[in-house]
Amino acid sequence: MQKKDLKGSFILRTIDAILNRKSVRTYTGKPVSDADLKQLLKTAYASPVSMGEYSHLTLTVVTASKWLQKLDQNAQKTFHTDKSMLYGAPLFIIVSTKLQGTPADNGAYSNAATIVENMNIEAVELGLGACHIWGVTTALAQNHELMREIKVPDGQTPVAGLVVGETTEAYTPRNIPMDRINTIKLT
Repeated sequence: MQKKDLKGSFILRTIDAILNRKSVRTYTGKPVSDADLKQLLKTAYASPVSMGEYSHLTLTVVTASKWLQKLDQNAQKTFHTDKSMLYGAPLFIIVSTKLQGTPADNGAYSNAATIVENMNIEAVELGLGACHIWGVTTALAQNHELMREIKVPDGQTPVAGLVVGETTEAYTPRNIPMDRINTIKLT
């Protein structure tokens, strides 16, 4: 059910944004507004982080076409494809974190995934397309020179990302199967 904001416009409830969310892979190329970027980053900053270690994380906000192209080309080379892995989105937010090479890294990966998902849901609420990106960050993590060029801090590794932008695709209610994930109840 939609509700009205203070100005009388209809807005999505968070549950609607979650249930209607999908991976958007087509973008108009129009830049994301500063106000929308600020809101996306605010949801990232509101994310829960293991042990409150926010200093172990860095967000790299990429809007310059030069850098978007360079990151995309690096991924295409790594994965031997000629298809864009950033889908022409005008904004790519990369999450980098400290990894230890131990099972404790699960927390670091979970932190990054939570940050990306918070921004993803906010993108839906803002009416923007978004897609969680793994391949480009994986390729970036293998290219130490490119990591230095885009100023990923020493000791951190890019582990997740989100592309965002205006799209012509629509978010519509999805039928979510209640048996989609194996669920065990202990009662």
